[in-house]
Amino acid sequence: MPAYVHINLRIIDPAKQAALAPRFQTALQEAGGRILYFGRVAQVLEGDDMPLPMAGVLEFPTLTQALAFYDSEAYAPIKAERREAQQATMFVVETA
Repeated sequence: MPAYVHINLRIIDPAKQAALAPRFQTALQEAGGRILYFGRVAQVLEGDDMPLPMAGVLEFPTLTQALAFYDSEAYAPIKAERREAQQATMFVVETA
């Protein structure tokens, strides 16, 4: 069953973000994931909390692969640098 990682973010260092993007995309593809969407939040539909201005959706074949990518040695340095480049919240869901 596919799993989807949702990221809501604000870029705080555009230069670091730009440098991370190719490495992130390579690591993601090697882990079996792909980017379905990365861009601006178009409109808030419900809720009182304002989301951060950007959003991303990543797709993995399984929840196990999504979690393995997040916890992988390949992603660890990218994750650390990502935290310097952006403020983000992230969660994963699995389809049934």
